[in-house]
Amino acid sequence: MLAHSKEFTVVLFFLLLTTPLLYGQDSIVDQEVRVNTQFWIDYNFSKSISETLDISTQLGFRKITPKVYDKFLAISTMNIENQSENKWLKLINSYHLGAGAIYTSNYDANDNFELRFIQGVRYNINTLKLLNINDYPRFLNINNYVRLEERIQTSFSNNWKLGYRLRYKLSTEISWDRHLFGFIEGLYFPLEAEVFFNLKKTDRFNDLFRISPGVGYKTKKGWRFEAFIIFNRTKNITETNNNSNDFILRFRIRDERKKTVESTAPAEHLIDVEK
Repeated sequence: MLAHSKEFTVVLFFLLLTTPLLYGQDSIVDQEVRVNTQFWIDYNFSKSISETLDISTQLGFRKITPKVYDKFLAISTMNIENQSENKWLKLINSYHLGAGAIYTSNYDANDNFELRFIQGVRYNINTLKLLNINDYPRFLNINNYVRLEERIQTSFSNNWKLGYRLRYKLSTEISWDRHLFGFIEGLYFPLEAEVFFNLKKTDRFNDLFRISPGVGYKTKKGWRFEAFIIFNRTKNITETNNNSNDFILRFRIRDERKKTVESTAPAEHLIDVEK
């Protein structure tokens, strides 16, 4: 009886000693994730249905350091070119309807699965004056993309939860139509800024804003290769974390050989530096 009592005392002492350490470890991970680094890579391709309709698909993988989760996503969007002759509706370039699935594999928590539905419109603002070269003004087109998302999430231990999010993205591309060297002919610089309005929050990944400067290269056959350095501000990246600052390296491959509806910054975003 005395031996069992001693064993129970030792086990109780060990539990009391290690419990604060276990909670402390969670706190350390939570503190580290508040400022984290991430790696994103995605492959985007399009399928032409008609001259005014195509379907674009994104397949992506995202990883975070410290090791909190790996994320896999697949999203397809139907892009419809605007054919309206109405003077106001003509401002809209295209309409977009999409759906996709996002699976988050967590290391120390239940996995998360999200179904996402998308409705959006894209339009341009062509009046931003960039600079003057030889007394000739250069203007930069600004691509605007507004979209509403319905996000249905589950962590497999509770019921499905529905959230709504409004996103507004500004983007453009800067390139030159005169080049000193032939191999830089397809070089351009994509710039993106996006804000998120969480109308009804979901359990995870309620982004706030994102800034994405990058560099890209377009081949004559319609392939694009892009790299971005992104700053992202997020809420609820883990169960216990409220806000985080995310520093992201993103590689994006875009196959636009069969693309018919322009859903990115238009090709007219050129600056003729020799004119």
